[in-house]
Amino acid sequence: MIELRNVSKIYGQSTVALRNLNLEIRDQEFFVIYGPAGAGKSTTLRIIAGITKPTQGDVLRDGESILDVAPENRNMAMAFENYALYSHMTVYENLAFPLKASKYEKKELDDRVQQVARVLQITDLLDRRPGFLSGGQRQRVSLGRCIVRPSSLYLLDEPIGHLDAKLRHRMRAELKAMAFDMNATVALVTTASREALAMGDRIAILRSGILEQVGTPEEIYSYPQNEFVASFVGEPPMSFLDVEPAQVNGSTALHVIASQVSIPIPPRVAETMNGEKSGYRLGVRANELSINSQKDEHHQTPGSVYVIEPLGYCNIISVKVGEGTVRVVVDPTTRPEVNETVWMSMNGDNVHLFYKEQAIVHPEGNHKVKVNNHTYA
Repeated sequence: MIELRNVSKIYGQSTVALRNLNLEIRDQEFFVIYGPAGAGKSTTLRIIAGITKPTQGDVLRDGESILDVAPENRNMAMAFENYALYSHMTVYENLAFPLKASKYEKKELDDRVQQVARVLQITDLLDRRPGFLSGGQRQRVSLGRCIVRPSSLYLLDEPIGHLDAKLRHRMRAELKAMAFDMNATVALVTTASREALAMGDRIAILRSGILEQVGTPEEIYSYPQNEFVASFVGEPPMSFLDVEPAQVNGSTALHVIASQVSIPIPPRVAETMNGEKSGYRLGVRANELSINSQKDEHHQTPGSVYVIEPLGYCNIISVKVGEGTVRVVVDPTTRPEVNETVWMSMNGDNVHLFYKEQAIVHPEGNHKVKVNNHTYA
């Protein structure tokens, strides 16, 4: 197990890359570090690898500090975002280099290189040098050089970020399967929400060097701890509406600011509000709602169709409610007209509520939520 304790990294006098980071990467775990550019993700990998020294804090393996252990003695392999290939070597020689350094026999060396080349679809590139490869091809070579040699920990910095969509999708599955087959421990950095959710056994979300949340994909997606996590995880991202408490027919409701819309809420939600009158935002996942052309007992919240995004397997409908926009995933045959009024199944049981950016309530039984494709009449 790798553990980071109170790790901070400051460049120069004031550039803070990491601030008091505490993380655990468990053995045989596919651990994803996810966040926007400049969040400190690559710095975290480089500190684990020993390439960068933390300004403060400690890095431990199985309870023992490895801060004074040289990078080459940590038994870790790293794929850099900027490739870092040897320009004077062929692809084959780049892939074979870590094995030669570890004194592998020629046959086993060749077998491993050929196996990795097949997985990465670069067998026809083995005789070329990096200067004659595209960016995506160089990235695959860099990834191959990392995974060709057995290591205690594989550190992958955006390993498939420059690949085309089809190959990127395939490599997601290959990397996950490879890690499982090798019983490997992997720490992968990405800026793509779909990759983080699809690949990670657990996900750590960083923002401006601060750890926002750690959890399984289900925990991160269904129970975000704050608005940043909620908005950054998932495609499409969570929609938000500014709301305030109101009384409607003697019951507490959430009034959408700058609109005539009020959403009834159950007592369990009302109890979390503690009498505060402002600072609330309501969050909704696109797959937690459905729409209808008519108001009925399930569809009580009106809105105006703003944008329709056809994706083939579904449509994403953006609906204006007051000054906010709510996205809804619907069946591909559902195609309302722009500016048409539709009714959404938004209620207090399927919304997330945030107070001053911190989550205070989530839908009950979130793990059972599926895409609910109501037919648009």
